[in-house]
Amino acid sequence: MPTGRRAIVVVCNSTDGYPSIWRKVFQEIQVAQRQLGFIQDATVPVVGRFELPDEAIEDPNDVRLWIRALPNPSVIVIDEFDRVPAGDAHRLMADTIKLFSDTGVESTLVIVGVADSIADLIAGHESIVRNIAQVQLLPMDLQELNQIVQRGYKYAQLHFDQGLDQKIAELSQGYPSYTHLLGLWAGRRALDAGRVAVTFADLDLAIEDALANAAGNLQHEYERAVASVRNEALFEEVLLACALAEKDSLGRFAAVQVRGPLAEITGKDYTTGAFQSHLAKFAEAQRGPVLKKTGSRRNYRWQFLNPQLIPYVRLHGIQAGLLRR
Repeated sequence: MPTGRRAIVVVCNSTDGYPSIWRKVFQEIQVAQRQLGFIQDATVPVVGRFELPDEAIEDPNDVRLWIRALPNPSVIVIDEFDRVPAGDAHRLMADTIKLFSDTGVESTLVIVGVADSIADLIAGHESIVRNIAQVQLLPMDLQELNQIVQRGYKYAQLHFDQGLDQKIAELSQGYPSYTHLLGLWAGRRALDAGRVAVTFADLDLAIEDALANAAGNLQHEYERAVASVRNEALFEEVLLACALAEKDSLGRFAAVQVRGPLAEITGKDYTTGAFQSHLAKFAEAQRGPVLKKTGSRRNYRWQFLNPQLIPYVRLHGIQAGLLRR
């Protein structure tokens, strides 16, 4: 916008470094200002032309100068920063945040990513904690997810079986993307059958649709994690038990918490020693990794690197007949 604060959003990927991230930011600024050229309202102030830097910007102070030169303050959102390889990019971003704060730059940096804490997301100065506000986004509760289903079907003028909204919320395990997927495809199944009432049978069919249309690379992550030439290898069952295991507020669980769910899935009570090697292999590059190991010997904790894989694994277990809806 020509006045007030400008909002800039860029999304990182696994090939990004510090210069390419800021190149994306400046490209977004340039595009936004070109779009202002279509404004015909004479009361709108003319904004100075922004030209992309000729060379890659690798110094945080150069970033500071370019951002300060903008005609209005900015809120710069750098999303999926956890996908950027650890190293210089993380250190330089920490330097940039501290420099913005120390020199009174009015613009705000919002770093978004999957991590246990800001220390895991950004490496740098210990004093940076004075320059940032950490906001932890927790999974949504069942009531909030219920409302997504209820409002969506109301808008589409669809009715649904009593308790269907609750079941969709439970299957989503706190992640609204799955609530949208399951609600959408269950509704489409009902309409394809010529009905305006969504049933639990439609939900059962929608699980396959949701798995096929899940965001990102979840199907590849899952298949890589459980791949085995031996039918008795139990990788699929153990990963499902990990998804069902009771977790702490950071999503961590111990091996003993996998034992109960695994017994329900397989009908056999395995000792933790029987599947400890599975957990270790899930933390190796050959299988993703899909899990991260923390803690010390005899007190290890395990955690999904991609939390959105948790509901995917559960839905896959239902589809495969390993788990009841």
